[in-house]
Amino acid sequence: MKFLKLAFLLLLILSTATGCWGNREVQNVNYPSAIGVDYEGGNYTVYVQLLDFSSVAKLEGQQKQQEAPVWIGKGVGPTFTDAANYLYETSQQRVTWGHVEAIVFSERILEQNKYNEVLELINRYREIRYLIWAFSTKEPIEEVLRATPFFRLSPEASILHNPEEAYRQRSMIRPVRLYQFIMSIKEKVNPAYLPCLTIDQERWEESNKKHPLLKYDGMHIFQYKKFIGHMNLTDLKGLPWMREDTVRMPLSVRQNDHLVAILITEKPHVHIRHAIQDGKVYFDVTVSMKAGINEQHMKITEKELSKLAGEEVEEEIRYTYKKAYERGVDIYNLAETLYRSKPAAFHRLADENQFVLNENSLRNVRVKVHLTSTGRYKFEPGMSHHDTAQ
Repeated sequence: MKFLKLAFLLLLILSTATGCWGNREVQNVNYPSAIGVDYEGGNYTVYVQLLDFSSVAKLEGQQKQQEAPVWIGKGVGPTFTDAANYLYETSQQRVTWGHVEAIVFSERILEQNKYNEVLELINRYREIRYLIWAFSTKEPIEEVLRATPFFRLSPEASILHNPEEAYRQRSMIRPVRLYQFIMSIKEKVNPAYLPCLTIDQERWEESNKKHPLLKYDGMHIFQYKKFIGHMNLTDLKGLPWMREDTVRMPLSVRQNDHLVAILITEKPHVHIRHAIQDGKVYFDVTVSMKAGINEQHMKITEKELSKLAGEEVEEEIRYTYKKAYERGVDIYNLAETLYRSKPAAFHRLADENQFVLNENSLRNVRVKVHLTSTGRYKFEPGMSHHDTAQ
C-alpha cells in the first residue's frame, strides 16, 4: 500500500511538472513594445521596436551609464502580413506580440486609405490588444521609435508608451486608445483623430549634445470614414476649452497685444444647445471653468481679468471652429446633440458626407472663468505675481 501511494505521488509530481516544459524563458522570446506601419510604392513597411527588459527595470540608487538599447526591425511586403513575416526570417527567436503598447501610422498610409488592412489584421490577430495607444506621424517612423526620454531611461517612459502623464500636466492633445480610434472612425457624426508625433531636436541637450525628444504636432483627422488631413496645434488651440476631460491648460490673457496674466485652467464644463432656423442648424455654447493666477503682469481687477480670460477663450474656440469648418470637420462634435435628440432633423439637414454645419453654426459662445487661486499671494490690482510652481 505504501508503495502504491509513493508511486501515485511521483506520478502526480511528474504530471504537474510537464506543464512547464513547453514554456519559454523570457530571454528566449522577442517582445515588440511598439509597431509602426507605412505604405509606399505598393508595399507595406512594418517597423518593430524591441526593448531590453533590463533597461525597463528601475535600478534604485544606480545611474545608467549608457543609453537604453532600442532595437528597430523593418519588414517590407505587398501586404501587412507579408511584411511582418519578412521580419520573422531574421528575428532569431520567437516574436510574441502580446506586449505591444503603441502603434504609429505614417501620414502616407492614412492618405492612401491603406490603414484599414492593418486594422482588419489586428481584429483577427487577437494577440495584439485593443488597449494599445494609437498615433500618427509625418516623420520617418524608425526615428519616432528610436527616440528615448531623459536620463538614459527606456522608451517606456516616453509619450509613445505613457502619454497620460503629459496630458495631465498640459491637456492639449488627448491620447487615444486603438479601440477608441476604431469606434470613432465608424461614427456618422463625430470626427476621429490620431495624435500626431514629431521629433524636437532643439529644446533639450545632455552635456552640450542635442537630445531628440518626442512631442505632439497636432492631429490627423477623419470625418465620416474620410481622411481629412493634418491640423496643427495652432489651429487646434480652442479644442481643450471644449472638452470636459481637459485636466490642466495654461491660458495667456492679453489686452491690446500686451500680456496681462497667465492662468492655469482646470476641467471646463461645456453645455451645448441647438436650434434650427430657416433650414440651418445653430449651436449656443456655454463654457465654465476654474482658473488660478500663475503670473500677473499688469494692473487689473479680478473682475476685469476674468472678463478678459473669457474673451480670450471665446476667440480661440471660434478660431478653431473656423479652421476646422474650412476642412469639413465638426471639431467640437456639435452635431452630436442634434443627432441624438432629433435624428430625423439631422438626416434632413445632412449632406452626402453627413455634415450639417454651416459657417455660422457656432452662434453664441459664452465663457465664464472663475478665478479660484492666486498662488501664494493675495490678489491685489497692480501686484505682480510670479508663482510658476503650479
